Amino acid sequence: MQQKQEFYETARAIVSFTDSYTQNKKRKEKEQSNIISESTPSITKICSSLQFLRKQIRNNNTSKQVIQIPKLLKSLSALSLYKIGIHIGQELDQMRFSIRLNSRWCLRYIQECCDEQDQSELVNKRYGRVMSISFCTAGGKGEERDYEIYNGLKYISDFLRELHEGRNGLHSYFQPLPLLARRSEEQIEEEGANEELEAQMNNNGFDGNIKRYANYVKEVTLNRFIH
Repeated sequence: MQQKQEFYETARAIVSFTDSYTQNKKRKEKEQSNIISESTPSITKICSSLQFLRKQIRNNNTSKQVIQIPKLLKSLSALSLYKIGIHIGQELDQMRFSIRLNSRWCLRYIQECCDEQDQSELVNKRYGRVMSISFCTAGGKGEERDYEIYNGLKYISDFLRELHEGRNGLHSYFQPLPLLARRSEEQIEEEGANEELEAQMNNNGFDGNIKRYANYVKEVTLNRFIH
């Protein structure tokens, strides 16, 4: 019971933080300012909250609860892109990176376990766009870390492959969902990630895995299934 209460309190904290961040971001955009104030304690707290949620989803299979909580899935999508390309200091940059990383892990774990209806929710929250940004490094727009590029490519490859082919796994089953696959591919195209994908196909970083998964994504988007 206590763990369940902590789960919902964590969810509320994440949604509240995201709402505040989004409102401040919109206000600063109107003022044409790139500076959005943030306190170290609030950043530290949200990092801990996301780490807790990540463990809950992974170890206790709470993906359904996450999707059912209003605005939580949307908040995770927003935080997965938290202040990309804005650098102030090493410590704060690392905490921002932790926010993005743990938010993406949460989304990844949800995607691994969710059913057909939940896959649709992920597409509605632009999961394809979120994952494509993590490998779209052109112009300093995305993460310039081999680990994140590799993960982004792997996640989007697995996601698209399952939408095209369906899933018959331990956690969930669904038939091919070609319309959702196409919508996700359109999200990638809209983000301009296809051009960057071509560049990553020549990237030998992360022990050659970036190049390998870039080719996988290319093949999946061309509907050439890999077995």
